[in-house]
Amino acid sequence: MNESLQDWILKLPKVTKAPHRFGGTEFQVDGLEFMHTHGISHLDIRLSKQDQERMLKEGKADPHRFAPQAGWVTFRIRSERDVEAAKELIRLAYDNAENLMEAHVSRRDQKSS
Repeated sequence: MNESLQDWILKLPKVTKAPHRFGGTEFQVDGLEFMHTHGISHLDIRLSKQDQERMLKEGKADPHRFAPQAGWVTFRIRSERDVEAAKELIRLAYDNAENLMEAHVSRRDQKSS
């Protein structure tokens, strides 16, 4: 993956990176994976179902081979021009993961009070 793109991702609040179980690198927010890479140009990105549907319809992403039912899409970086489009998808995925984790923490806190 493009070094500047990786740096941009890691500057998002609470984002960490780790080795991905199928190779490559995964990025997490509060421990929840929101995207991973396979090599330098293949990104798998997890969107909300609504964002996934919209991005596929607009042709801004490709269907994921193995887990489209979970909101995953694939994006390939073929030139520098693609980096900004990748950032749009990554930001949607990040926001989705952050919202999911906030809801999870809120439910957990309600149960323990």
